Amino acid sequence: MKIHSHLVIRNGTYYLRITIDKKEHRKSLRTKDPEKARLASCHFAVTLAEMKYSKLDLDAIKTWTLETNGQGFKLSTDDTEADRASANLALETLLKNQASTTQTQTAAEPTHQLVTKTLGEAVIEYKAHLATTKTAEKSKVMAMSVIMQLVKNLGGHFNCAEICDDLIEDRWLEPRKKEVAETTVKRDLSFIRGFGIWLSDRRRRRYCPAPLTLSMTAKGEHYEYLEAADLNKIFANLTANADIEKPWQFWLVALGLYTGARIGELASLKPEYFTEKQGIQVMHLAGTKTLASERDLPIHRDLIALGLLDFVATRRNKHTLFDLNHAAKNGSGAQASKWFTDYKRKIGLADMQKFHSFRPTLVDLLIQAGAGFEGRCQYIGHDSGGGVHAKTYGRRGQNLKLLQSDVVDRINWEKYCGWSPDLIELKAYADKLLLSKAKRSAIR
Repeated sequence: MKIHSHLVIRNGTYYLRITIDKKEHRKSLRTKDPEKARLASCHFAVTLAEMKYSKLDLDAIKTWTLETNGQGFKLSTDDTEADRASANLALETLLKNQASTTQTQTAAEPTHQLVTKTLGEAVIEYKAHLATTKTAEKSKVMAMSVIMQLVKNLGGHFNCAEICDDLIEDRWLEPRKKEVAETTVKRDLSFIRGFGIWLSDRRRRRYCPAPLTLSMTAKGEHYEYLEAADLNKIFANLTANADIEKPWQFWLVALGLYTGARIGELASLKPEYFTEKQGIQVMHLAGTKTLASERDLPIHRDLIALGLLDFVATRRNKHTLFDLNHAAKNGSGAQASKWFTDYKRKIGLADMQKFHSFRPTLVDLLIQAGAGFEGRCQYIGHDSGGGVHAKTYGRRGQNLKLLQSDVVDRINWEKYCGWSPDLIELKAYADKLLLSKAKRSAIR
């Protein structure tokens, strides 16, 4: 008796879709392994046949479990022991005489042969596929960056048919954990899984046998807060240690103090990112991580007092605000990050966690100063979430004047920790940066 059914996959788990008397039923096989799903569907089909399934209320079978033992696979249902024993005996006979393939094709959709495709070829197709989706543009860029790293690890000629969880874990996941924070690895793994689902699509391409199910947990990375003594060391020694021929060493630290921006965001600034909007001097951050990270920030009065806009004016005919080398892996931020790491070690802050420590410290300052949650998130470049109330009934983000008063004007380091930068000394150094090398030599 033919059983009208076929295998389907949802969220990586296989289901058996069965049609009885024109009514469709879908039962989970509780496995993500395609081979086990094939055998389970076969076994379930035999079980139903032994139970004279045409007269059976299929919805009455609430649960069943696929077990592996010395004899093979055992499917347990909530029917009688006699029926289960009969079904198990029938399946064992079926497997022994190698009729499982034929029986499976009556219980599930026909087996599809894998299509031979190199990883390089598949990535080209996947990029074109991503372009047609509604995925956010920044997410598309990040996804392709992660997948290109996979290509680098495995090689463009790697056969997609060999891609599986174990391979990804050994050849991509473990090396990646040594390079970046766990939270970043977890995010990148989601892009790899999405690529795996696309590769294994049974109806359209079938480049690899099954979707990837690899997952990981990650604790949020915590950066140390900067105390008054730390901030004093950083700025009291800055003018003596920053290279006057490399203005970015001075300005990146000053910008980090007042914006809490990621070093990659600041290192990739361009002169045209500095404009006037709504009567306010504004700097634009293109963002490097999430959609929320692209933002306009009112420029703090201390930065204007130091001469930031005067420096920007000297760079108007340049492509970038700072002369930094662009690294393939971490962009313009790589050179800046390395310099700051060396600098903090030189001044006795070796234990401080990177340039990024400005970020949580500024957030803490804003919390202590009473800045609103939405404004803080907008200024720092975090997604505020908000649910229906914010997304449906509120504008997406504060206007610049409100951001200025609610957030930027609250940034006061003296009130926060009893320390404040020496603006007079820093301004004198910033003025030197505006002079040509010849004029500086003449002054000396």
